[in-house]
Amino acid sequence: MDSAQTSLDRLGAWLTATPDEVLADAARDGELLVARVRTWLTLLLTLIPLLSLAMEPDQMQHYVGLAVALIAVFAAIVLERRITNNPYRPGMAFVSAITDVSIVSLGLFSFWLISQPIVTTNSRVLFDAYFLAIGASALRYDPRVTVAAGLVAIGEYVTLVVITWYTHRGAALLVASAEYGQFSASSQMARVIMLLASVVVSLAIVNRTQRLRRMSTGDRLTGLFNRAYAEEYLTTELFRSQRADSRFVVAMLDVDHFKRFNDTYGHAAGDKALQGVAEVLRATVRRTDIVARYGGEEILMIFPGTDIASGMEKVDEIRVRVGLNDITLPRGGTARVTVSIGVAAWPADALTVPALLDIADARLYDAKRAGRNRVIGPGATHGGAKADVVYG
Repeated sequence: MDSAQTSLDRLGAWLTATPDEVLADAARDGELLVARVRTWLTLLLTLIPLLSLAMEPDQMQHYVGLAVALIAVFAAIVLERRITNNPYRPGMAFVSAITDVSIVSLGLFSFWLISQPIVTTNSRVLFDAYFLAIGASALRYDPRVTVAAGLVAIGEYVTLVVITWYTHRGAALLVASAEYGQFSASSQMARVIMLLASVVVSLAIVNRTQRLRRMSTGDRLTGLFNRAYAEEYLTTELFRSQRADSRFVVAMLDVDHFKRFNDTYGHAAGDKALQGVAEVLRATVRRTDIVARYGGEEILMIFPGTDIASGMEKVDEIRVRVGLNDITLPRGGTARVTVSIGVAAWPADALTVPALLDIADARLYDAKRAGRNRVIGPGATHGGAKADVVYG
């Protein structure tokens, strides 16, 4: 009983977990890519019923196929505009992935409505669209989306097969067709297994791409993000804040007297010091904040949706916690380091990413020149001049 409850708790935690920021960013990009591909793919697939109609204009099923294709095009355009013009939310991935597989199911069900049930159960072209929809779910960087798309596809298809069997099992149209063959329970089971197999393959792709994404955006020594990812994220955050009329703060951190620390305790101890600082940062910042190793002993922090006062308080809390953290040295014993931090705020200090980073870097060196182990950031304006605030 306890084991079953533990398993349920783990499943619940997995289903409700918020993806880390690097994967959330990748999911945004992936969703936009899926939206664009979906639009062009549905337009391309419209050629199939059009060509069929040109060759067999008397076949009702081709008109149905064209109607379904046009519905798919309409849905694709609506989804693309929605995703392009609105802030991304993780739920969008589930909605769009389930919409994709449900449009395929709608297409199959439409043949049942016009009394061509053998097309519903034995369609080759339309059924294969399930694989496209499930495969595209892997671009969202979230295995839960793939599982949802796959389960909905399997559930909808099995429901269609059961309904078709019970409503047409005695009809000649279901028993045999020159074009689509005969209904076979074993072939339907094989189709369901193939759908399940596509889910498994897509999950493997998701897990692999998640790993590669983390490797390409991470710093191996500290486990923080790397400079390239931080700068890319910062550019995205600037545009996001412009649209949402929001604010954000950036901070540049540098370990004080790091060369002296290395000379005293050794380079392995210097690595331990950087790892210790990284651990404190991860334990202090929010999940939505970005912390990246910018170069050497410099670390860049980005605080989305944060005003100047809140940002300064958070950064100074980081400074204090780092200074109190004991670092276990490879040769035995412990040591401590202090940090100096420069803070810049958007849009109060600058409107571009390079200017914002330059101001944060300049304030960092002001903090070092002022005695180290302190934070310098933007303050209130007095008599037309902005006075920097110093913590520490």
